[in-house]
Amino acid sequence: MDFHRIDPRRDLAVLRDFLSASDPDDYLLEDLAEWVHDGRLWVGREGGRWLAFGRLHDLGETEGWVSGFRVAAPRRGQGLGGELLGQIVADARSVGLTSLRASIEVENVASSRLFARSGFRPVLELTLRCGRARPGSGRALRRWERGAVWSGPVGWLPQATGYVDVLPGEDGGRFGRWRRSLVERWTREGKLYVAEGVAVAVQVDWWTSPRTLWVNPLQGEVGELVDAVSALAASLGHEEWQAFLPSSEALRRDYARLGLVPHPAWGDRLRIFEWNDPDAGRTGISP
Repeated sequence: MDFHRIDPRRDLAVLRDFLSASDPDDYLLEDLAEWVHDGRLWVGREGGRWLAFGRLHDLGETEGWVSGFRVAAPRRGQGLGGELLGQIVADARSVGLTSLRASIEVENVASSRLFARSGFRPVLELTLRCGRARPGSGRALRRWERGAVWSGPVGWLPQATGYVDVLPGEDGGRFGRWRRSLVERWTREGKLYVAEGVAVAVQVDWWTSPRTLWVNPLQGEVGELVDAVSALAASLGHEEWQAFLPSSEALRRDYARLGLVPHPAWGDRLRIFEWNDPDAGRTGISP
């Protein structure tokens, strides 16, 4: 088996064929331009035939995100996924990445076992929920301006776990460690919105039909946060909003009571798996 990084200029058409053969509705087919632009794309090939695919994304500050794992159906269960993941981990080390994460649906037992065998450990459970925009349903969130002082995050995902959605928008869902530099970037890009006790980072027009706001919740209790985000989505001309939220049986009941529904294309429970390079002396995250 030959594992190597692909040249997108030469191999993009072949990659499309590989993904289409496995699943004509594969969501990656719509995102390939973005993936080619800012990812390190790896394939496993045998006799000229593509059999496995995966991507490494550099999040900055020694953190990376692993995603897009695909193995051709006839060759699943033969160790190809583990070999490819080993190549990606080695690639991450070669460019100075010492902490990697991946998102896997709880029901995807095979992928969970694959990543666990490669040294990844579950650190966080999430659910991807959708809400309707509702004008005037909560306190008004305002865009945060550069130079102002913000004390967040308080009382939400980053404080509880040390993790946050690093890149809202077309790169939404790639979780990294909370750090103050994110506030500066979101402020510079006009993505940070706050009110007393509530804060979110957003990306407008995450989906265009229906117009959907991508939300990265940072601060606020569940009920007030949902109301404020629903009002913000409406004020920005959106019909819906989506967010990864912490997951537990009690919280999922709260989300249902507040009218938030699971995303139709994903499972209701996702686990974030993390690998830390033992040679870097890192044993976990630093909130």
